[in-house]
Amino acid sequence: MKQRLPSLEAAMRPITMQRCGYSAIRDQINGAIGPAAAVLKAYDVVRELEKSLSFASCSDLPAFLLAMKRLEEALRFLADNCELATQWLQDIVEFLEGNAFANDRSLLSVKKALRILQELHAIEGSARRDGGLLNDAFNELEAEFIISLMENSATTNTSIASSPLSVLVIQKLQAIVERLNAADRLEKCIFVYTEARSLSARRSLQALDLDYLEIEIREFVDRQSIDSCIDQWGKHLELVVKHLLELEYKLCNNVFEKSLDLLHSSNLELMSPR
Repeated sequence: MKQRLPSLEAAMRPITMQRCGYSAIRDQINGAIGPAAAVLKAYDVVRELEKSLSFASCSDLPAFLLAMKRLEEALRFLADNCELATQWLQDIVEFLEGNAFANDRSLLSVKKALRILQELHAIEGSARRDGGLLNDAFNELEAEFIISLMENSATTNTSIASSPLSVLVIQKLQAIVERLNAADRLEKCIFVYTEARSLSARRSLQALDLDYLEIEIREFVDRQSIDSCIDQWGKHLELVVKHLLELEYKLCNNVFEKSLDLLHSSNLELMSPR
């Protein structure tokens, strides 16, 4: 890419020094040179960070997340400088084409640089689309979230307490959620979290003998039997709220504490004690 992107300063010097006395266009040329030089440096950084991310793995989650963050920042920096340099160059091209420079070699070089800058500006979008390096990295993060959550929510419970998640697992999920939320890619994880924890809660409820809830009214032999079932249901309801729903509510807040606004906007039904 460096070989394809000509030196803007070299391309524009003949125009500024020999053939164009307009101070306005000199200012535009000077304004374009800085961002164009930054583009080359940013492009080198992006390529190095792409290599780092391609060799990274979720098995070392902190390093993987750091590599992703650095690449995203470098891509944004590259795109911003491409956009700035492109704006300057477009103005220069329009000016020169209207002032008898249409066939000038320097102008042709600037046009070539303009096309390449536009290609470089598209790199960030390409990285986020299907098959792009960043998109693949986000897919891997989603998969890691699902695996960690399912493995730690799949225990068989013999008590009303829902299977908790360890501090290390919660911290891992939090880190993944934060990065996915920054990229607006949290919807899939929210859905999986809801399914996994709902399943865990249902398994916990199996520890209670709730068969009496299936009894039809006509099957009760007397009022005392009905009162007994109502009393039992009241106790069970209190247990569920205090020892199951409250735990799930706190757990959900811990995992998604930095993304609660997104949770509410996605109409996630949080299991909150009344």
